[in-house]
Amino acid sequence: MIKDQCPNKEVCGSCGWSHIPYEKQLQQKLSDINGSFRLKELTLTCDKIIPSPITSHYRNRMDFVINFKGEVGLREKGKWWKVIDNHTCFISDKLIEEKFKIVRDWAQSSGLTYFDRKAHTGFLRYAVIRTSTLGQCMVIIVTSRPEESESIAIEAAFSKLSQSISATSLVCSLIWSINSTVTDVSSGDDLRCIAGESHIEEKINGFTYRIKPNSFFQTNSHAAAVLQNHVAEYVSNLTPEILLDLYCGSGFFSIALSGKAKKTYGVEIMPEMIEDARVNAKINNLDIDYSASKAESSDWKNLNADLIILDPPRSGLHDNVVKDLIAVKPKNIVYVSCNYKSFAREMVELGKIYDVVNMTAIDMFPHTPHVELVSLLTQR
Repeated sequence: MIKDQCPNKEVCGSCGWSHIPYEKQLQQKLSDINGSFRLKELTLTCDKIIPSPITSHYRNRMDFVINFKGEVGLREKGKWWKVIDNHTCFISDKLIEEKFKIVRDWAQSSGLTYFDRKAHTGFLRYAVIRTSTLGQCMVIIVTSRPEESESIAIEAAFSKLSQSISATSLVCSLIWSINSTVTDVSSGDDLRCIAGESHIEEKINGFTYRIKPNSFFQTNSHAAAVLQNHVAEYVSNLTPEILLDLYCGSGFFSIALSGKAKKTYGVEIMPEMIEDARVNAKINNLDIDYSASKAESSDWKNLNADLIILDPPRSGLHDNVVKDLIAVKPKNIVYVSCNYKSFAREMVELGKIYDVVNMTAIDMFPHTPHVELVSLLTQR
């Protein structure tokens, strides 16, 4: 046992493994991965895990709840209605902690109302803070849609917050994100840039990525470079004609790997992510063909890609995608899985025609049970 780094460990589930020495965390993650393979009667073994370059203050995004009392912080473990006031987490970027204090003080003195998640009334809902290793940050205030009579008070409050958060950072954006529904999510459908740019930028291994308020991006930028390098290493000896980045997001892998193939494509279900990917490709002077479509119903099967990068959500691949991969039989697949249980389930079928020739776990999420698993599959 080690001295816990979290002062609210018993009630906050953000860093559930923080009481375990880091080396033991890594060993446990390997054990859990291999245990999932045994449960599916697979002969696979992962014997290598790469630690995160840093194990604290690594998260570049934190979503803080504002409850009906005006308390601001992370939720209590298993209790969506309770907030640990003034609690961030030692895994969050130090700049996030700095901005959190400013935002909390502002929220509690702004004079604006707070959202009641049971009554569905009130204004302030979430404060989302994003940062990059370039020292840039973005504060996103998620609210209900306001009444017209509130406009003057809201404008004055946001003006005050803008001045406060900009005083300590060279680049800090303030975004007002309006959620027009009663759904309790930390994003909105109406985005308004109050101050600064409508995005921040991150640089990974020399490639520049723009990050917008609702963009998905790897939450550990330090380990993201390791992950990207490792995928590049797996394909370094391959000579694909056509590379397909399925579940491409904003182009994290396709942008870094496009030089490996004569033509690179990316497919992603969310149109706004495809817009981000196209912008990122342009910033990096790359010619990549991106399209917005569901992986399970798009025409990617007709591309005849001989190398496919898979980076699906935690739920894993749609059953139809597994069937399509088996039917199309790309020569090589690099599967980046954030849920080894989903990967194990899918390998029951994919393993009928593919051999796993390389496999490495990469710890993107210290002090949590989560881990990335990178596997190179080659057709028999």
